[in-house]
Amino acid sequence: MPPNKNVLLAAQNEMGRVSRFLASSVRRSDPCLINSGLPFTTQVSKFSHDLITCLVDGQACRLEIDRFEDAAFDLNQILATTLPTLERSVTTSGYTNEELLHELGLRKGDEVPFLLNELKALNERPRVTDLLFDGLGMYLKILPKNRTFSRAYNVVPVVNPFFHDGILKEFDQRELLDRALPKASDHSSATKSQFIRAVKLALVLTDRETDPVTYMDERTFRVYELERGITIAIYGMVPSRQMPLESYIGYTLFKNGYPAAYGGAWVFGERADFGINIFEPFRGGESGYLMCQLLRVFRQVFNVEHFEIEPYQFGLDNPDGIATGAFWFYHKHGFRPIDKELLKLSEKEVVRRKKNKGHRTSSATLTRFTESNMALTMKKDQRTGVYDITNKVKRLIRATYKGNRTHAEAESAKKFLKRTGLRPVHGPDEIRVLQEVALWAEALRVTDARKLALLKRMVTIKPIDPYGYQELLLRFFKKV
Repeated sequence: MPPNKNVLLAAQNEMGRVSRFLASSVRRSDPCLINSGLPFTTQVSKFSHDLITCLVDGQACRLEIDRFEDAAFDLNQILATTLPTLERSVTTSGYTNEELLHELGLRKGDEVPFLLNELKALNERPRVTDLLFDGLGMYLKILPKNRTFSRAYNVVPVVNPFFHDGILKEFDQRELLDRALPKASDHSSATKSQFIRAVKLALVLTDRETDPVTYMDERTFRVYELERGITIAIYGMVPSRQMPLESYIGYTLFKNGYPAAYGGAWVFGERADFGINIFEPFRGGESGYLMCQLLRVFRQVFNVEHFEIEPYQFGLDNPDGIATGAFWFYHKHGFRPIDKELLKLSEKEVVRRKKNKGHRTSSATLTRFTESNMALTMKKDQRTGVYDITNKVKRLIRATYKGNRTHAEAESAKKFLKRTGLRPVHGPDEIRVLQEVALWAEALRVTDARKLALLKRMVTIKPIDPYGYQELLLRFFKKV
């Protein structure tokens, strides 16, 4: 958030000096710098199979095994199912994980690619791969090859940085949410790759991971250039990792090219559950403005009129949320408890705060607020949520199919194909969506030809296009 070009250049020059020092110094391996995110310093972390595969395929770092900790599986057990038959006897010799890798002739730097390759046979069953890989309890040592693998240099190019003459804390939130969103930027494939790389490294460098980032479907990646140096990237997930019925859309917010916030929204028709995480250096200041810009994007791209946040965001099992009074941050920007009693309690507390400017809400009261979600609603009418459908599906399976879920899926799909004239589908992703919408149609007794036609189209659209799928949902729930 530089005030002018001179300050920006001075900061960049000083960061360059620090980087050159670390590149040539033995301090880059100093234990106190591990996981600092500074250029050329070591990181020790534990990530998923897919994210590690991305790091191995990249050019910015090399990976070594640091240790195995709290493992659910022994490496012998896993390799006994993947090694060539003539090598499997080595897994019965009682070796530790480290000894086994040594016995297989693997050097440091080769071990991680070897393990990833061994699990390739399970690519069509990704959740089994996750189970086995996570069960190893393997922590990696990530060794940067250049300064781009650092928080200071994990940036996207900015032609015209925004210079600050102050911090924007007060603004017309509704005007911002209604302000027309510019079209998604038409970036070259090279620039798009820079954005995607920055999105992934932003989490790696802070020892975090989210499903939309790890399992990103790059075909769905969109970038919106907004005011005050803000750029927002949104993206969906590959078909095999998608949620049932709803679309889990991830985002990364950039400020003057630096990743400043990340999270996602679980979008379903006009409603969405929303989660936000602001990186520590960007907290306070313009946090409210950043969040409202995110809400603006999701509202206008997906036509969402009702956002909900879960209690963890403002204190449930989150002491920092209670200590900082995060409830009032969301309240200031229009979110209210959905529980009527807690809503009344919050209104009484608002009166107290107005009468006494020094009044602080007690921890006990803030903790009570975490008994309910909070919602920001632009329209008052009720909207269907995923749980409204899944609850009826559960009742259907118990009452009609005696709890036999396999039979319920097969029979519902058969009825759906007959009613809609849809030809049988064969791909695993389309089959999964077919089973979902077929159960939906039967449980809610959908007989309207228009709605059945929309459900039919969802079978092929949902796996590949979350934006097109959302349009179908909006039309399905539209009152005509």
